[in-house]
Amino acid sequence: MNIIVADDEMLARETLIGILEDNGPGLEIREAGSGQELIDLVRQWKPDVAFVDIRMPGKSGLEAIKEALPFAPSTQWIMLTGYAEFEYAREAIQLGAVDYLLKPVDPQRVENILKQAKAKAGQESLSYCRDFEAQMVSVFHDQILPEPSSPSPASAGESWLAVLIYEDKPMQTETSGSTETLVPVTRILRETINGCCSKELLLALVTLSKDEHLLIGKASTEKDRRSLLRLPEEITEHSRQLTTFTRMLTSLQTKEHTSLSPLRDEVAKLRALSYLRSVTEVLAPLGLSEMESLGANPVYAKTGRIAADLAKAYQRGDYVAFISSCEKLQTHWMSQPVMLTMLKERLVSYFRCVIGPHLTYDVQLDTDWLGQLPEAAGASMLKKKSVEEKQDWLDAVIRYLEANFCGDITVAGVAERFQVSPNHLSTLFHKKMGVTFIQYMTRLRMLKAQELLSIPGMKVVEAAEQVGYYSTRHFTNLFKENVGCYPSEFSKKHQR
Repeated sequence: MNIIVADDEMLARETLIGILEDNGPGLEIREAGSGQELIDLVRQWKPDVAFVDIRMPGKSGLEAIKEALPFAPSTQWIMLTGYAEFEYAREAIQLGAVDYLLKPVDPQRVENILKQAKAKAGQESLSYCRDFEAQMVSVFHDQILPEPSSPSPASAGESWLAVLIYEDKPMQTETSGSTETLVPVTRILRETINGCCSKELLLALVTLSKDEHLLIGKASTEKDRRSLLRLPEEITEHSRQLTTFTRMLTSLQTKEHTSLSPLRDEVAKLRALSYLRSVTEVLAPLGLSEMESLGANPVYAKTGRIAADLAKAYQRGDYVAFISSCEKLQTHWMSQPVMLTMLKERLVSYFRCVIGPHLTYDVQLDTDWLGQLPEAAGASMLKKKSVEEKQDWLDAVIRYLEANFCGDITVAGVAERFQVSPNHLSTLFHKKMGVTFIQYMTRLRMLKAQELLSIPGMKVVEAAEQVGYYSTRHFTNLFKENVGCYPSEFSKKHQR
């Protein structure tokens, strides 16, 4: 937090600065001994908070604030005076002062004011960042540069930087038969934004796809520029902590730019080369020159493309494309065994993350890991596909029942319609729904019967026939068993 203490009395300034410094680190404090010095500092520094003595020689504190306001509309002004006249307080409040302190200042009052000022400054910083993020989402999703808008505080000498974060993990991560709880990457990135952003360091998080996130920063002061340049390493450190046996995080960073347009262009180039992450190391954020160097190597480039195609085929459930990619990788490996052996550990880690924990063998001991890939993962694909198709088939049966339950529906008839045996249908239906076929049909018919019996003038026999029962006695017994009362009782209660 940036603070200015403006008072023509040096002892008063030093006393207040000492009190402020006792309230913890993170405060950048500067002094002004006159109204003109205050104006010059505010113009240059745009503080979050300014403690200003109302009565100073030359330009008074109130006059200096009036002149400085256009340069720092978000500054919180705290008035200092040895005079308790209401007129001073009223004029200060009209100028936008948020509080009023009498000299000698009370340390507890200063601490309370500072806490309130920090909270307000933090809210304003997040508000600036939210506006900045909305703008960046538009730019990077629509690929349209925004119209020039009113400049943000301290817009001169801007520094821009972006970090792409790729999260490779199975669609459903399972280890040791139980679901592994993973801390969302977006939560960590959002915490980073909330902890670092300010009016002079704007940060935005743009989700480009399910597992591709872009963190963009714009700094407007030298101090915030240094913080911005440290951000990629900080994100990489978080990535190391979030990486697990079945999740891999890769960070790609742009160079520092002075405007948005070249930053956007470099982000596009990095995204085009992101398929190479299966053959990279993750010890540090990778820049465009490093990615282009990898892409210029035909062995690395071909390996990366095949690995990316293999992963996409697996995750979309395309068995033919998956096996084809496995075969391409095996052929490619045989043509470059020495060079590709160096990539073995990284590739196995990548496939384990994008495919799942089927690749549980030891990389160092196993020599035929690539040969096992189509068998281990391919079998899992077919099993998953079988389950999904079974699920789709049963869903179709349920939709058919819900549309036709009032007709002459039997297990045998539905089984014939869907070309399965009645026993197979009954078994799978019970397993999915938790009730038998007949119980499910009865429930649907009783729900419809309740709806019909609520219609004025509807007779029990008519309702029974409309839901498929031509024996009124049988219908009455079923209704009493499922609803808890006789159809006639239900009809009298609801036909009003």
